[in-house]
Amino acid sequence: MGKTDNPKVKVRPVLTVDVEDWFHVCGHPVYADPATWDARPSRVEQGVDRILELLAPTGSRATFFVLGWVARKAPDAVRRIALAGHEIGCHGDLHRRLFEMSPGEFRADLVRSRNELEDLLGRRVTSYRAPEWSMRTPGNPALTVLVEEGFAIDSSLVAAAPVGLPGNPTRPMTIRTPSGPILEVPPMMGTFFLRRAIWGGGVCMRMSRFSRVNAAFERSLADGVPPVLYCHPWEFDDAHPPMPGLGLVGRLVKFAGRRRTEERLSTWLEQYTFAPISSVAA
Repeated sequence: MGKTDNPKVKVRPVLTVDVEDWFHVCGHPVYADPATWDARPSRVEQGVDRILELLAPTGSRATFFVLGWVARKAPDAVRRIALAGHEIGCHGDLHRRLFEMSPGEFRADLVRSRNELEDLLGRRVTSYRAPEWSMRTPGNPALTVLVEEGFAIDSSLVAAAPVGLPGNPTRPMTIRTPSGPILEVPPMMGTFFLRRAIWGGGVCMRMSRFSRVNAAFERSLADGVPPVLYCHPWEFDDAHPPMPGLGLVGRLVKFAGRRRTEERLSTWLEQYTFAPISSVAA
């Protein structure tokens, strides 16, 4: 099937990937402790390579938000992402939610991961996404820290409880901080069981009818707002390990409709040419 990009539409859809391993579960007593990670079988490279395989023939480009921990453990995977022409962003170092850290701890986590990526790639990294959308509000002082550390784009705010506030931006907008401006680029939003929810990726997107999600995607393009999608390498891994100890919500987030991620992304890649998140600033 050929591309159906409308030449009259002045924006491209944006594809992002949160590059973390299957066991990077924020706040979980079994999986969140970094001291346990080396003993677990890493699967991040398999998932990354499957995403790169899907993207290779399409002409689409994505932004891969990479954990510093992943850059240290799987540097060749990060190099493959960059060599394929994709953009690298920062996802923090140890997959800690922002509200679990003091401002000083956040800065240290951010700088360590950014330096890890820049040393590996030999280029600047200027976009950031917080683990588990934990920026929460536009007034979070972490945005000021991002500006002070040279970041130009954040993609960490959503307009849905419990991870964000209803008044958070639903389209790209500039946020003014005491240290200067930063461009906020949120994911595509929708509804799930009559409540505001993320439709750019994750379990609510996977468990909603594709026709509804795709209609929102097309409306966003028609309105001149780039729909921002996101996914994780573990959603593309057929050998994803079982995860004993997860509660009901955790199992839904990780496993419900997981195979639909690749099916839906493949459908969109056949029809549209995706761009990295920096294209929004351009």
